Amino acid sequence: MAPGSDPAVPDHPRPTGSSAPLHLNAATAVGGGRVLQAGTVHGGVHLYAAQTRDLPRHRPSAPGVLVDRAEETALLRADAEAARSLRTPRLRVLTGTGGVGKTAVAAAFLSAAAEDFPDGCLVADLAGFAPSGPADPAGVLDSFLRALGLRPAEIPADLAGRARLFQACTHGRSMALLLDNAAGAAQVVPLLPGEGGHLVVVTTRLHLPALLARGARFTPLGPLEPDDAAGLLESLVGGHRGDLAGSARGIAELCGNLPLALCAAAGRLVLRPERPAELMLEELGSERRRLSALSRDAEVSVRIALDASYLGLPPSAARLYRLLGLHPGPDFTAEDAALLAGADRYGAEEDVERLVAASLLEERGGRLAFHDLVRLHARQRCAEESPQERRAALDRLVGGVLRTAVEADFAVNPHRWHLGPGYAEAARRRPGRFAGRDAALEWLEAELATLESLVGLCAQSGRNEQAWQLCEALWGVFTLHKHYDAWFRTHRAGLAAAEALGEPAAQGRMRNALAAAHLNRRDAEAAIGHYRAALELWRGAGHGPGEAAALEGLGVAELVRGDPEAAAARFGQALELAEGAGEERAVALLHRHLGEALSDAGRPAEAAPHFRRALVFFDRIGDRYMVARTLVRAAAAHLEEGEADAAAADLEEALRAARQAGADLEEARVLDLTARLERVLGRRREAREVLLDALAIYRRIGAVEAEALERCLAEWDREDAAGGGGAGRPAR
Repeated sequence: MAPGSDPAVPDHPRPTGSSAPLHLNAATAVGGGRVLQAGTVHGGVHLYAAQTRDLPRHRPSAPGVLVDRAEETALLRADAEAARSLRTPRLRVLTGTGGVGKTAVAAAFLSAAAEDFPDGCLVADLAGFAPSGPADPAGVLDSFLRALGLRPAEIPADLAGRARLFQACTHGRSMALLLDNAAGAAQVVPLLPGEGGHLVVVTTRLHLPALLARGARFTPLGPLEPDDAAGLLESLVGGHRGDLAGSARGIAELCGNLPLALCAAAGRLVLRPERPAELMLEELGSERRRLSALSRDAEVSVRIALDASYLGLPPSAARLYRLLGLHPGPDFTAEDAALLAGADRYGAEEDVERLVAASLLEERGGRLAFHDLVRLHARQRCAEESPQERRAALDRLVGGVLRTAVEADFAVNPHRWHLGPGYAEAARRRPGRFAGRDAALEWLEAELATLESLVGLCAQSGRNEQAWQLCEALWGVFTLHKHYDAWFRTHRAGLAAAEALGEPAAQGRMRNALAAAHLNRRDAEAAIGHYRAALELWRGAGHGPGEAAALEGLGVAELVRGDPEAAAARFGQALELAEGAGEERAVALLHRHLGEALSDAGRPAEAAPHFRRALVFFDRIGDRYMVARTLVRAAAAHLEEGEADAAAADLEEALRAARQAGADLEEARVLDLTARLERVLGRRREAREVLLDALAIYRRIGAVEAEALERCLAEWDREDAAGGGGAGRPAR
């Protein structure tokens, strides 16, 4: 094409009922516009000079306040600049759940940038989620073409003809278009302009992948940042009341930082300025009342906005949405969705995708989650299901997650004795789902919030067997990764469930685990109380391994209290029981403990054979966690004997084993003792660096050893300043 010549203009449709071939000629009108000859001439030539008409100025109404959307605004600004400089249309699609502020972002930008588009601005509400149904694109095009100055007689009757004419009219221009609340790509595509420096902004609750072929760039919008949400609430309320400062952030958080919900809350705060803001905070704090409190005004109703998205779902996706409202965790997986729905994973994935496409579900780091208010909406909609269906769905979820959790815990430590019936099945399925210990631990860590929430749900809903069995399956991840708060919460609920069942063995299991958590926090007295109660329960149940475990725990508690002789006596009792029951792992554990007791009693030489016997077993079964625990105490015994080289060799292997096991606390203990060895050897700078590494881990996992290490570090610094050089005592 020669420079300065016009590109081809899309066809105008032939007259209705005509079978004549379609022809198009284009020239330049005197007024600077375009002259079109549409089809074979029948009874006259229709001419117009579009640029002589008034420009369309459908400037969108900007919101009064816009916060926390700098990134999205910057993307729109870059799109506008690219459209103008390259004379090529840019299509930006803003997605997100109803009420998240998509329209506000688009309108604020286009209102401010209106003068940057010399050929005007067109705005259409496509009403994608209106009760009356989405707008007909043919009707929208009729409005657009009239705004461009065409007379009704010049506008074709059919959608395709109007779309071609709209592209012709906008060709070569520079315009902004806002297509708000789109229901689908089929509604948007006919409304796209011709070539030129156009910016088209589409807002939608749906993901519209078909627009990728049209060069669309997608920008999802989420809730506001907490500070910005509180700021928006305060700005909306303005000077109508002066008591909001202390409550704004809490109200915003309960609104899920969702702009529509914030507007609803602000409206109520302004309506009743004498009513204390704390009362709204209290009202929103009730999950049962929250949606109603934010849906009083139909113009800013959160429930109406969410209903509009929900009612557009196909039946199977709507059912899944309702059932997902039962999930007690903060997020979930597609596998959880399949369990709730009673479907295979692939079938559930289709409905999950529909919910994500409708902006009712979000994907976060490979997991699925509801916005807080959407979760409440799904939960309320779940009341449409019968009580039997709701219970069956939760039974499927609990049963499926419990099976996987047991399989994961078994993969972490297959040699530990177990009480729950699911472990026998896990042993038969081995290797099963998890390729090894690391994969199993990774799953347990990822699902910890779900597992904890399910323990609570089971304890509260009478699923007491499942409650304590879920707790038992958490042993591996708790002992290795030290989630103390979750450890206490779950096992207190598990103990209550076991007591409700009246099962002595289950109660003993829960008390042993709670006692171990207390010992990890160096609370020997609380641990002893649980171990003594567990000991009686195990004896009443005639369960030898459980009785040995309680005696072992009492021995460890005596070590923590500083009485190694009493500890050794307890370990001796437990060892006799474990050997009688043929529990090899328990026997190895008790030899390790006897080594610890003898070391603490000042008899390191007597301790060494016990450590060696324990190591033989743990090495044989590949239990790197127990290898690390045993070696660090063996190294301490060597250090007491002045055997620095032997201590260093044990510590090197212990560090490797702790890291392979992912055992943070044991890694810190190895580094702790290594630092003291470096200090004994006179390498003060190296000792301080290693001690700081240990301290960082202790602090990260909330270990009580951190405080003792801080005192040790301060003592070292004082000694160094004074010219001394003690090593301090290692934390245990």
